[in-house]
Order: sequence, then C-alpha cells, then structure tokens
Amino acid sequence: MPVVYAPFSHVRFFSQFLSLFFLIGALLRLSSRPKKAVIFYNRMSAYLPLLFTASITGYKRFLDLEDGEVAGQNSGSLKALLGHSITWIYDRLCPDGALLACSALANMTSIRPVHCYYGATSTKVFDVKPNTAPLSVLMAGTLNTDTGADLLAATIRLLRQKSCNWLHNLQFEVTGKGESLNTLQALANEDGIPKVIVYGRTTDAQYAEVLNRCTVGLALKPAGGPLADTTFPSKVIEFAEAGLLVVSTDISDVRAVMGSGALYLTSSAPQELASLLQRVVEEPEEILACARQGQQAVIAQCAPNLAGQAVCGFIFGEWP
Repeated sequence: MPVVYAPFSHVRFFSQFLSLFFLIGALLRLSSRPKKAVIFYNRMSAYLPLLFTASITGYKRFLDLEDGEVAGQNSGSLKALLGHSITWIYDRLCPDGALLACSALANMTSIRPVHCYYGATSTKVFDVKPNTAPLSVLMAGTLNTDTGADLLAATIRLLRQKSCNWLHNLQFEVTGKGESLNTLQALANEDGIPKVIVYGRTTDAQYAEVLNRCTVGLALKPAGGPLADTTFPSKVIEFAEAGLLVVSTDISDVRAVMGSGALYLTSSAPQELASLLQRVVEEPEEILACARQGQQAVIAQCAPNLAGQAVCGFIFGEWP
C-alpha cells in the first residue's frame, strides 16, 4: 500500500498552515482514479479545506469517528458554537457513511450508513494461556483514572488487607505510563500479597514478553465514565487474541464482540473486581474455557482479511 505524507514542521503556526493546505496537492493528484474516497478523522478543523476540496472533486467522503464529544461546554460559548458548526459541516459533507469505534457513537452523528470497526488481530497464532502459579494479571497502556488504573490500585489495597490462601497464587504486572503510574509503583515497592511488578514504558519486545507470560488482561475503563460509550477499549482485542482471559467493565461494545468469552464488571467497585479475581484463581478449567471462547470470538470478527473486507465493502461496495 503506497503511503504519502504531507510536509511536516515543528515551527509554530507554519505547522498549522501545512496541515490545513498541503494534503490538497495529494488529493488532486489522485483525483483521476476511478475509485477514490477520503476518510476524515474525528471532525478535525485542520481537515476542513481538504473536505471542501474533496466535495467538489468527486471523492466519496467518510467520517472516522473514533472519539465522541465527552467534555461539557457552555452551549452559548464561542468555542461551543464553533464546535457545533464543524460538526454540522462534516455531517453534511460526508454523505457516504461513518466508521465508528463503537455503536453508541451513531448517536453523535446524523451520517448514515455507519460501520463499527473494532480493529484487527495480527497474523500470529497464539495458544490460550494456561493457569500458572502465580497467575499473572496484566494492566497495560495509559494508566489513569479514566482507564481504571485507580480501580486496580484500590483493589490491590483491598486484597492486601485479606489473609486468604488464594492470594498467594496471584500477582499483577503493569506496563505503560500515566498519572497513576506512581501510585502503582508505590504498591510495587511495598511488601504485600499479591505482588505487584511495574515496568513502566517498555519496548515492543519487552511488552511481548510480559504479554506472553500473563494469563489475564484487564480493561477497566469505568462504567458510566466519560469513555464508557465513546470509544472501544482496544486492549480487549489484543488480550483476547493473545490467549489471555479478558476481565472488562461492561462498557461500549465489549459484550457485543466478546459475548460470554470474557468476565464483566458491572461497576467500578474494588470488591467486585476482587471477587472476579478470586474466581479466576479458584476456577482454572472454567476460566481456560472462557479465554478460549473469547479468543475465538475476536478472531471471528477481527481477523485481518475479514475486518479488511468489511471496511472495503463499506467504502467501495466490494472487495477488490
């Protein structure tokens, strides 16, 4: 697949000028193609000149809505009015469809038809992870309140107040960065059961080693939080494909994708997560079957050829 990059600069204001206008040249050079479409990311104002140009040069135009508007604004403010205007322009000038990160985002645009795209698995083949001792539970990616890192920290504190034998068969491994990294690092520095290992930001090779070692993957964006229905937790696809049991809050389209191939939290209560983790440790056979079912569900929907065919069919009406 040929990839064309527009010029880029770190010079303030000049960089915005490049973003506004320099993709138009590539658009015009490709305008003679019989099949052509432009996908615009998240209604960004920087793409408005490109959107206007595409609308008069015969391109099919699609909106790729990966994030909803989650911040409340004064409806009478200039910023809010500008935002509403940009939304109106995109919804009028992208008449061919919208790619959505989750089904709830259909309520944030009047564009129809829509297609939900959750990502694609790799071409690797993974075995479902066996229940090891101690069982490793992985938290990865951005570490802050909105991704559930604070819920994990509160759950670890709760578990360390207990004196149960099953806790000796449990440990947590954490990769990534964010506001909650220091909190989790402090828990790792303390003596206590279950053990916590924090790696921080890792290389791809280091992360692959951690992923291969873990049995359970956590996706803990809070139910009812600002990201619950405006995006899809991509770690769910990654963990399930790699053979990990997914423990996720019941948000977005996770249940629609995973079905009964995951364990779900209905709240952001540490007690509920602790209870699920106890089940994971004490019911190894059932958990192994659940992880296998989750892996099969993800591959059935997100295998590269299937995901690619679905997106290409949505844009062009057929698979080339």
